[in-house]
Amino acid sequence: MTATDIPTTLDGTLENVKHKYRMTRANKLVRNHCVLSAAMGVVPIPPLTMALILANNLKMLHKLSSIYGVKFRKDAGKAAISSFLGGCGTVSISGRLIWGLSTALPVAAPVISIVTVPLFGAATTYAIGHLFIQHFESGGTFLTFDPEKVRGHYAELFAEGEKLAEGEEELAKA
Repeated sequence: MTATDIPTTLDGTLENVKHKYRMTRANKLVRNHCVLSAAMGVVPIPPLTMALILANNLKMLHKLSSIYGVKFRKDAGKAAISSFLGGCGTVSISGRLIWGLSTALPVAAPVISIVTVPLFGAATTYAIGHLFIQHFESGGTFLTFDPEKVRGHYAELFAEGEKLAEGEEELAKA
C-alpha cells in the first residue's frame, strides 16, 4: 500500500459508513411510520383514516428527504402518495374484501375493516417509503420522481409490506 492509496481507502470506507448509517436511519423511519399508519387504520371513519395515512406518509417523505439532503416538495409528495393510495385502494385485496362483504353482510364490514385497513396503511407506507429510499439513493429528487414508471415495483413492495404487516412483530424488525 502506498501513501496515495490511503485517502482512497479511507474515503471509500467513510462513504460506506455514511451509506450504512443513512440506510439504517431511513429504514427505521419507514418502519416507524408503517406502525403509525397501521395504528391510524383503526380510526372508524374511512375518509379521516385515509387523510391520516396520507399525512403520515407525507411526514415520512419530509423526513426521508432531510436524511438524503433532497429539497422537500410538498406538492410533489402529495401527488405521488395520492397516486399510489388511489391506485392501490382500487386493486387491493383488502379493499375488495371490505367492499364485497359490505354489500353481502353490512354488519361484518366494520369488523373486517379493523383488520384490513391497518394492514393496508402499513403496506402502502412500507411501499412508498422504500420506493423513495431507492429513488433518493439513486440521486433522484421529488422533481424527477415519476409514479407511473414505478407502479409495478410499488405493487411488489406493497405485497411485501402486506406480508410484513400481517406479522406485526416482523414489521417491527424490518
